[in-house]
Amino acid sequence: MKIKQLIPAFLVVSGIGIASLSTATPTMAADSASEMVSITNKKVLVGYWHNWASKGSDGYKQGTSATISLAEVNKAYNVVPVSFMKSDGVSRIPTFGPYNKTDAAFRQEIGTLNSQGRAVLLALGGADAHIQLKTGDEQAFANEIIRQVETYGFDGLDIDLEQSAITAGDNQTVIPTALKKVKDHYRAQGKNFIITMAPEFPYLKPGAAYEKYITSLDGYYDYIAPQLYNQGGDGVWVDEINKWIPQSNDALKYEFLYYMSDSMIHGTRTFLKIPNDKLVLGLPANVDGAGSGYVIDPTGVYKALDQLAKDGNPIKGLMTWSANWDVGTNVNGGSYNNEFATRYARILQ
Repeated sequence: MKIKQLIPAFLVVSGIGIASLSTATPTMAADSASEMVSITNKKVLVGYWHNWASKGSDGYKQGTSATISLAEVNKAYNVVPVSFMKSDGVSRIPTFGPYNKTDAAFRQEIGTLNSQGRAVLLALGGADAHIQLKTGDEQAFANEIIRQVETYGFDGLDIDLEQSAITAGDNQTVIPTALKKVKDHYRAQGKNFIITMAPEFPYLKPGAAYEKYITSLDGYYDYIAPQLYNQGGDGVWVDEINKWIPQSNDALKYEFLYYMSDSMIHGTRTFLKIPNDKLVLGLPANVDGAGSGYVIDPTGVYKALDQLAKDGNPIKGLMTWSANWDVGTNVNGGSYNNEFATRYARILQ
């Protein structure tokens, strides 16, 4: 995917070191996208949106994801991360541009979701993104994020770095520092710039790749959505039942989801601590959205959510890859027909 280069021409650095809009440059008129939707104290159902046209047989089981506009994302998803902000191969600073819309048209689509009380985030990274920032890039990266917010109306940023990009260069220090600058910039305006993460769950252990992001952004991030898929036989050991529970075991899906959540909530069983009200469980929309991890029987999910609530640890919600896959088709051309959104929309009630 080719992302057009967007030059932060209308950002200046103020005396306190935070990017701001130049008064000499016309700014966007107030509209729905100007609102920064808050998800504080709200349950979330998160569905990623693809900023590219789908190609045939792009799924793990040779199905095809749907090409949909941002405005067409199922209304059950009240948080929609836009995939992805990444390097354009020219500048070291990651950027973003809508693949088939003008800036104004894309802003209007974000405004549509914002007017419905739905947050739209900019997702940083993706599986194929090579992002490698260096010390000294903090302000430039913060400036670019703010420019994206002012241009399109994004409500926050999702860290979705994978593989070598997680620890490449000085990403682990530069990215949190830049995000703190951005959050503080909007806090001064009475707004909550949302910060989230979607790490693959093996990276959520002491000393593992995401620890620095989580500890550095403590008090700043709004939720963490571990990807509980594509990890095959990796999982969690549970002393209480004397059993290893792998992510790929369909028969133990309730046990996997419950004990994995419990481990993160308490920071036990070798996992980092994530407060229950900031924990979102990431699941694939269907068998084409991920190589493993699809939940065949949704009662396992609801059983886990119910037990966590009974424990006094209700979690913030669910996430899926992706909204496009939720309305995609399988290898035989059959529609997935919003299965994920239909199954889990009631968690928001």
